[in-house]
Amino acid sequence: MSTDLLTQIDGPVARITFNRPGARNAMNQAMVPKMADFLEKVAVNSNVRCVLLSGAGDHFMAGGDVAGFANVFEQSPEERRTGFVKRVNNAAPIFRHLLTMPQPVVASVRGACAGAAVGFVSCCDFILASETALFLVAHVHIGASPDGATTYALPRKVGTAKAMEMALLGGKVSAQEARTCGLVNQLHTDEELDAAVEKLVQQIVALPASSVRNIKSLINQSLNNNLERQLELEAQAFADCAASPNFIEGVSAFLEKRKAKFNM
Repeated sequence: MSTDLLTQIDGPVARITFNRPGARNAMNQAMVPKMADFLEKVAVNSNVRCVLLSGAGDHFMAGGDVAGFANVFEQSPEERRTGFVKRVNNAAPIFRHLLTMPQPVVASVRGACAGAAVGFVSCCDFILASETALFLVAHVHIGASPDGATTYALPRKVGTAKAMEMALLGGKVSAQEARTCGLVNQLHTDEELDAAVEKLVQQIVALPASSVRNIKSLINQSLNNNLERQLELEAQAFADCAASPNFIEGVSAFLEKRKAKFNM
């Protein structure tokens, strides 16, 4: 069994590790269905409260495995077109799950985050990065255009102007610049990153699941809704939360001036 992608459910946390450090964790085709299947199962697992993406070794991920693209050089243009439509579509479920699954998704980024990896992290709800991390939408440098939901998720993180700059010019974006433009939530030294990520993960799993689920859904839907529709959804979500035991516990704790203990 391949160990290029490591998946584990660790209590309330689902952990996914890109595990090809010798190739800067570039994602090969065998990793795609394994990650998609794992995310599909996690999305409906109510015991999982948070998902964590990270890369083994010194880098997060160098995007797709470009070395494998050389295998299509002898194909006709139409064969290449058909092949890459299938290849990109095969990975699409990964990004749908990251964006729509009820659990918050956290990315821990050190080193290179290039190509489709920028799409991966843009689909995450929290991005924590080492101060030495570098972000690069590199597709233009190989005569391609972005995949991995990059053109959907990145503009929603950093705005269309910055996304256009990153995708068209393909320049390196430092961790500090990524923090300034809104791509990254927190910056830490390389030595402190793992501890900071675990602290955030544990903070998330202690939150009321009903509130977390509705907050993620509401914010994501707001980008495509008008005001009236969003107000309707807010009312429905608040009512859903109010029907949960977490609401009773949260209000009781507030009135009793104690820390709430959520368990659902």
